[in-house]
Amino acid sequence: MTSLRSALPALLYTDSLIMELFDYSESHYNCLLAAMNSPTAHACMGDFGIRTHAQFDSLNHATRLSQSVSGGKIADIDIYYLLRLEQASAPLMGAVSLTQRSKVGPPDIGWCILEPFMGQGYAAEAGKRLLRTVKESLGITNVIAWPGVNNKRSKRVAEKIGLVLDREVEDGNGGMNAVYVLPGMVFDMDIALSLWGEDHTETDI
Repeated sequence: MTSLRSALPALLYTDSLIMELFDYSESHYNCLLAAMNSPTAHACMGDFGIRTHAQFDSLNHATRLSQSVSGGKIADIDIYYLLRLEQASAPLMGAVSLTQRSKVGPPDIGWCILEPFMGQGYAAEAGKRLLRTVKESLGITNVIAWPGVNNKRSKRVAEKIGLVLDREVEDGNGGMNAVYVLPGMVFDMDIALSLWGEDHTETDI
């Protein structure tokens, strides 16, 4: 049976970016943790208490793609693509991701950029490329994003990558999220949106 690792390209390219599939190296972990824990990320998304490799792995274990979504492919990796500018020696700038918070719901695309590189269009550029890749490589055509209703930057990214606002829903912590979907997609599921997925909580880390 095919695995996600064998189905997804190790490198993707856009007009200005090199996108590296998460390889569990120290540099990749450090970039992802730094992006999640920047002052801007905490202000816009919240502080989820994820500081270590083990905590990050725990989150990913709870939100890997199900085989029903990935066309039967074994989930042997976590889908993050880390971003650099065109040259391989350039610093890592953040990442885009595809995870699944509900066993019955569609996967969601996310992004987190380090502060020095915010506001330059990199999240949208990489997000468009990731959507194309998961459609071509995994057959995934239903994808959502769910930024906080007050997270204006992420809402703009969702719109730039081609998603449209579907509704606003409450998350598991009492906050409100804006649910964006691909055009023409029917999303009528009553699911709880939580970073940790429906069967996992922060207390498990």
